Amino acid sequence: MSFESAFANPNPIEDPRCGAMGWSFGMGPIPIAYPRVVDLSPGGDLAYISSRLAGAMASEAELSGVFLVRPESLIPQGPVVTWFSEAAFDYEGWRRIGAWLVIVGEMSAKPQGIHLVLSAYLTEEGQILRVKSSEGLVPVNQVETFGRNYVKSLLLCVTGLHDSEHTRIAFARRAAPGKPKKIYVVEIGKEEVVQVSPGETLAILPSWAPGGKVAWTDYRSGNPDLWIDGELFSNFQGQNSGAAFSPDGKTVALTVAPEGNPNIWLLDAKTSKEVARLTDTERTVDTNPTWSPDGKQIAFVSDRSGKPQIYVMNSDGSNQRLLPLPGTYNTSPDWSPDGGKIAYQSRGDKAYFSVWVYDVATGEASPITKGPWNDESPSWSPDGRKLVFTSTRDKKQRLYLMNRDGSGVRPLFKGKSSDKSEDFTPAWERFW
Repeated sequence: MSFESAFANPNPIEDPRCGAMGWSFGMGPIPIAYPRVVDLSPGGDLAYISSRLAGAMASEAELSGVFLVRPESLIPQGPVVTWFSEAAFDYEGWRRIGAWLVIVGEMSAKPQGIHLVLSAYLTEEGQILRVKSSEGLVPVNQVETFGRNYVKSLLLCVTGLHDSEHTRIAFARRAAPGKPKKIYVVEIGKEEVVQVSPGETLAILPSWAPGGKVAWTDYRSGNPDLWIDGELFSNFQGQNSGAAFSPDGKTVALTVAPEGNPNIWLLDAKTSKEVARLTDTERTVDTNPTWSPDGKQIAFVSDRSGKPQIYVMNSDGSNQRLLPLPGTYNTSPDWSPDGGKIAYQSRGDKAYFSVWVYDVATGEASPITKGPWNDESPSWSPDGRKLVFTSTRDKKQRLYLMNRDGSGVRPLFKGKSSDKSEDFTPAWERFW
């Protein structure tokens, strides 16, 4: 059931400013107020529910990686009417605490459920930002869901980017020491995982192919072959791994080693026939290709300088050059959907891996995780607001999510995984 069909929605209007606010990732987080929900019931009977709704909206805003929620203690004091009256709203008071946006709700009890009206005030403009799904008659047990969806509507309006909810992450999981890795898929927001690699043979390095299909390297034949949704795609002798499909879905960059030396080839995405050999070295290992979103460049890993480092080349293999990254061991690049960043893992001069981000425009690299544990294999969300990665911070290798800047780190799975299982090489779903 869709959100629109689950709730009454008497306000389907969308502000004409939506999608045209000039927002970009380079702006940094947008400060917003901690939401305030006013209980309009005569006896204040909805105080607990209103508090839960405000907290749910604040949490959703923080998890977005776009909004920065100001502390609840900074809420200006004043008559209740100044909260939900457009004419009396205290725009100046909110500007003083640095809030660009203020979410306010009205809540009242009805025989059929809770009547909610949510509003977003732009303090600089002194106006309301009108988005869809802002008013409804909502079942009590769906109040928080309504609020979270309202925040997502605001995010879409401000950024022009859809949320990553209901997208999927593919990953390799080893159920216990000594067991072979298998490929699984999980939908964001759910705990249930689905095994997609059949049988008990080793399966590694998942990636996404056009049409929502999952590709992985499978050893069922004794050779590391590339399979896509259960069908054999590439079986060059020696190695077929690290598949990266081009943004137009027509070709796939793949590490192959028919002569025993891993190089990156370009294959036709439909026929698996060789299109070009992008690298052709005899004594080094070239692997881990990732495409720029415009399809013009490919980042990859090579040890041609003596240690694994990240290089970039044109999509035809020309102009191969080393990225100026600190550290002596840099691998697992993933190009952001907006083209501005490359996330990767780096060991630097220390014993632990951490996740770093390279700014394509400035040439600067900076760490976004740090700790006495290993953070590895970063993969961007389709909207570029989040990353999934593996971490050993709880002693076992698990999957974690974080915002684009490294804030908001949290486990992908809310429930505890088996103490024996470990997860590897996540790949967030991409679309063609």
